[in-house]
Amino acid sequence: MKIQTSFAAIIFVSFLLTLTVINGNSQAQTQFRLTFSEQLTSNTVTGRAIILLSSDTAVDPDIPNPYKPFITFGMDFKNWKPGEELMITEEKTDSFMAKMKELHGYYSLRAVIDTDTSSSILSRNGVLYSDKIICNVGADRSNTIDVPVKNMIRGKGFKESRYIRQLKVESRLLSDFYHVPTYIEAAVVLPESYDSLTEKIYPVVFVMPGFGSTHEAITKGSFQQKRYGMIGLGEEKIYVFLNQDCRYGFHVFANSDNNGPRATSFITELIPYLEKNYRVKKDANSRFLVGQSSGGWAALWLMVNYPDTFGMAWAGSPDPVDFREFLNHNLYDPDANLFFDKNGNLTPAIRHQGVSFTNKEWSEMECATGEGGQYQSFEAVFGRKGTNNRPEHFYDRKTGRINPDAIENWKKYDISMLINENAATLKEKLRNKINIVVSANDDYYLDGSVISLKNTLDRLKIDSNILILEDGGHNTWNDDLREQMQKRMDEIAFPD
Repeated sequence: MKIQTSFAAIIFVSFLLTLTVINGNSQAQTQFRLTFSEQLTSNTVTGRAIILLSSDTAVDPDIPNPYKPFITFGMDFKNWKPGEELMITEEKTDSFMAKMKELHGYYSLRAVIDTDTSSSILSRNGVLYSDKIICNVGADRSNTIDVPVKNMIRGKGFKESRYIRQLKVESRLLSDFYHVPTYIEAAVVLPESYDSLTEKIYPVVFVMPGFGSTHEAITKGSFQQKRYGMIGLGEEKIYVFLNQDCRYGFHVFANSDNNGPRATSFITELIPYLEKNYRVKKDANSRFLVGQSSGGWAALWLMVNYPDTFGMAWAGSPDPVDFREFLNHNLYDPDANLFFDKNGNLTPAIRHQGVSFTNKEWSEMECATGEGGQYQSFEAVFGRKGTNNRPEHFYDRKTGRINPDAIENWKKYDISMLINENAATLKEKLRNKINIVVSANDDYYLDGSVISLKNTLDRLKIDSNILILEDGGHNTWNDDLREQMQKRMDEIAFPD
């Protein structure tokens, strides 16, 4: 009797195993097993693991962006030790473009380990990464993909030269906010006559680059110098090329609940330090603000909030300056939704030939890569702290619905609204100080908010210089505009 029962049990188990193979798609699981050795680092690591895959095995997958997306899985972790296994599984990850259970076939793969919890840049020193590997994922079996992490980014630090100096100021205000030493960083680009004409003092131009570019970019070729007219245009000036990077994206030199007193530290700590250590003119008519994209917003924000401190702001394709036109959405509409329009259609995030990418996809991409994406950057600057001590979400990550309670705090950062509500004070202070250039076909639909701001300034009779170009995409800079910008600065700094 016992023998018969055991035989029946064996037959039943065999049937279940056969059923599992036949229905492999419902039973199979894919996971990634990451390891690193003490040869790479002996330190315990905390951060985010990002798995990047491409179905084209000839491609080396990189951090995704709307123009070049990749399948992405991301997972936060703590206290990962050398020699230990870190398992990346479906249940623990945020995903973009595919779920792990949907993988099938051959893929090229790379893992990136973000270990810097003070920065949003994934190409900084200390970031770990694997070699590119090729893996085969079977839909009818469980898959454990081994990913040895063997590499660390090193040697990317600031490279000083004769005319490019590093500026690194410890900020007491920011250190008190973060409870760790925190610095304001920049590259100081000096004119050729600086060392020889030792009695000469110069106007200063504060340059805020676009999202993703730090002060180190100024040391990597001449692109940034050419873009902002630092080479051979106008009277000699000192340029301060600023770093806006922080954990939640770009702080854009605005005081905020999440990023701390960035504007105050700029005005009360950075400028005095610069004027003490470099030969710059100490008057408003010799201080200028220039920026691109997120940096363009920063230049305008500082101009509007500190009009007595600066002589002019010049912004190229600034981030939304009027939240009634926020990436094609009116954030004050009670039914506003970041993902869908009034007809229930997904809204595009990109206007660029050959690129199709929606706001929903952008959100999913940033959720997978982790802290510091563009949408979270907006939340960190404009929003309150959330219940988990991170920036409060301004939209529902699943439905796209805009949170009107969160947007109430955003109103303080609506530049058009700020000027409108303080027109009596700002009208004369801002006269002829705001310069904006944007293309009517801007990649991110930023022209809409610039037009709304222009309408506000025109209605209030605040003289400004706002150009809407027919073409140009997100990069409006050209030789004519650079010369025009330099001429405007020279007229202010050298009135005679």
